[in-house]
Amino acid sequence: MSNQEKLLIIVESPSKTKTISKYIDHAKVIASIGHFKDLPKKELGIDIKNDFAMDIETIADRKKFITELKNETKTADRILIATDPDREGEAIAAHIAEEINKDVERVEFTEITKNAVMEAINNSREINYNLVDAQRARRAIDRLVGFTFSPVLWQTLRNLRVKGLSAGRVQSVALKLLVKREKERNKFIKNKFFAIDAELIEESSNKNFKAKLTHYDEQKVATSDDFDKFDSGLKNKNLLLINTEKAEKIKKESNENPWEIIDIESKPTSSSPPPPFTTSTLQQDASRKFGYSPKRTMVIAQKLYEQGFITYMRTDSTNLSSEALSAAKHSIENKFGKEFLPDSFNIYKTKVANAQEAHEAIRPAGRAFKETNKIATILGKDESQLYDLILNRTLASQMKAAEYIRTNVTIKNGKSIYKANGNVTKFKGYTAAYEQALGRNQKSGAGSLPPLSESSNIKHKTISSEEKTTIPPRRFSEAMLVKEMETRGIGRPSTYSSILDKIVSKEYAIKKNKTLIPTFIGIAITQLLENHYLALFNEQFTATMERKLDAISRSENSYLDILKEFYYGTETYQGVEKLLEEKVDIQKACTIPIANDIDIRVGQYGPFIQKNDKNITIPEDLFLGDLNSETVKDLIALQDQDNIIGKSDNGESILLKVGRYGPYLELSDSKTRKSIPKSIGVDNVTEKIANDLLNLPKNLGQNPETTEDVFVDFGRYGPYVKCGKTNASMKANDNPLTITLDDAIKLIKNRKAKFEPKVLGIDSETKKEILIKTGRFGPYVTDGNKNVSLKGYKIDEVTLEESIKLLSEKK
Repeated sequence: MSNQEKLLIIVESPSKTKTISKYIDHAKVIASIGHFKDLPKKELGIDIKNDFAMDIETIADRKKFITELKNETKTADRILIATDPDREGEAIAAHIAEEINKDVERVEFTEITKNAVMEAINNSREINYNLVDAQRARRAIDRLVGFTFSPVLWQTLRNLRVKGLSAGRVQSVALKLLVKREKERNKFIKNKFFAIDAELIEESSNKNFKAKLTHYDEQKVATSDDFDKFDSGLKNKNLLLINTEKAEKIKKESNENPWEIIDIESKPTSSSPPPPFTTSTLQQDASRKFGYSPKRTMVIAQKLYEQGFITYMRTDSTNLSSEALSAAKHSIENKFGKEFLPDSFNIYKTKVANAQEAHEAIRPAGRAFKETNKIATILGKDESQLYDLILNRTLASQMKAAEYIRTNVTIKNGKSIYKANGNVTKFKGYTAAYEQALGRNQKSGAGSLPPLSESSNIKHKTISSEEKTTIPPRRFSEAMLVKEMETRGIGRPSTYSSILDKIVSKEYAIKKNKTLIPTFIGIAITQLLENHYLALFNEQFTATMERKLDAISRSENSYLDILKEFYYGTETYQGVEKLLEEKVDIQKACTIPIANDIDIRVGQYGPFIQKNDKNITIPEDLFLGDLNSETVKDLIALQDQDNIIGKSDNGESILLKVGRYGPYLELSDSKTRKSIPKSIGVDNVTEKIANDLLNLPKNLGQNPETTEDVFVDFGRYGPYVKCGKTNASMKANDNPLTITLDDAIKLIKNRKAKFEPKVLGIDSETKKEILIKTGRFGPYVTDGNKNVSLKGYKIDEVTLEESIKLLSEKK
């Protein structure tokens, strides 16, 4: 490459243009801002009978880019297309090439450092049209699924009064995983048992340690793992199930009998280092350590990549380049010492279904890894945290295993056998850099024991018993669902975050306490697709399709053959055309059997329990997995008869009822209603509390700054205070009957401050003012015409440039 050559480099993101421009002074760098061509928004855009020809058109607000592109090519000596190194990036490259009547070169880099960019420019290639065909096939299949099966949902489930229902090749299968888990929770049967623990003292050292009862009278004591999740009682009847009476008897005996160590077993064990990050494992660890959602993790990782700090963040590979291995070795030796280096580099084989190994794992960029403290001033807090996580995980992957001595101690007390165990760290190994990958009982100090021998004198400090219950199958967190999708080959690293976003934004599932819970609408959609279109909407078909798309990219299969199979079917698969002929059973889709004579029905006014021709409303905050036999019994009892809890101030009976939005109070004659706050609870509602709630809104007094009255009330979305035209929500667990005027005024002031728009500046092209505002669903950026959510962004760090980019990307 000559310095006299004028280069035109086309990337996807405006943020990359700045970084690359710093490296090459004789280059003009412009950004396509993602796809600028696509299928038409409101039409199928695929001529099925004409070999699935696709009607690709320029996106309306992206025509300016094409004009800029054509103008810049006139004076360029070399045109280098540096879109992202994946299917979508290759398709964008092909679309760019179609607009230019000059030779183009494809360059690819997985990190934006000067060396990587220069190397890519010096080793350009042609556009890989096999990869383009794979993207075209993916786009066509997703469009065919969306445009053919979504209308089926609109027509068949229109009585549910929900707009915008949609089916997706990957989205619907991911939702199915959530629904399956929720149904397992519904079928779960709770079992109770007692566990007995002893806090013991080794007399010579006077140090405490804990032991658990494992056997009594030569019988093994049952623990939670010994119960079936969907049946009552033990799986193995020979085990001892400890009840209250037996627990008291064992405790009494243990308090009276002497303690004797009868066996000590110590053996070496080790913990192997984890592989470097893929997209999925980065999302999982960022969720565990920082509480980040997958979307937030990807937003932060994108910033780090575009600024040249990490490699490309959408990958399912655990490979590290020779350059990265050398950099890791150098960092480990300097930071921890030679003794932490293995004899040879650790090489990892991916366990992910359908993994594409072309890219590297996610790692710090460059030939020498930068320490976090050296770049923290350039990065924000979130970026620094995530970079540090990536750096330490990369180093850990190239370090020796951690070594421990695992000690198991068996202690006899009369008929009882107690066991204690603990770890002693012999060599820290990779945990010196990254302890996150350790299991709970591998971590330093887990179950630490004093020095013990069979002659040690043992006394007890306390003997305790605790009644425990078995735990239902865990709901998926976002990170857990991403892991499950990756393991099963559903979706790709580039789609995990957007799929989860779609499921939540469509309200097929909600996020609650960091878990994803399918709604009854989500369950009805899943059942309809399962009942009639299982051949298409199942994880095996979805994973197989990913493999077929990969085969197209390797020139092992053709775009047209895959689309024909998908639409017209094969000997073992019906195909879309035949599947659409099936008659849909709407009632079956909207019915969820939960007991012999009890069904849940999903209707136009929400879900309800149907029992013996009676309909019992299910409150909005209860989900299928919560509706065990006990909860259902309570709901039926509350709604089956009038529950009178006293008289109102005007003499009417106060009734306790349950509706779609939860428990509420109703006056017998006037039918005046008021919801019961969670902070009070149904069981605590007295006649006085009921009257106080029914008398809301309550005037707390005047706001001294505005002389307006301040009120407190409780509505559908919880407790809130009001002053003039400003409403401010209280916390869900705050009691509206006990809030003071001062606290209410503080809430009003904070609300006003929070919703004050932040001016970022003027868009030089549109001349519009760019503002950050806060609405009901959180902060968003706006130019007066378009609004884009800033969910996942750190508001104080959002720049004018980023905001203009976000607004320009919105179609």
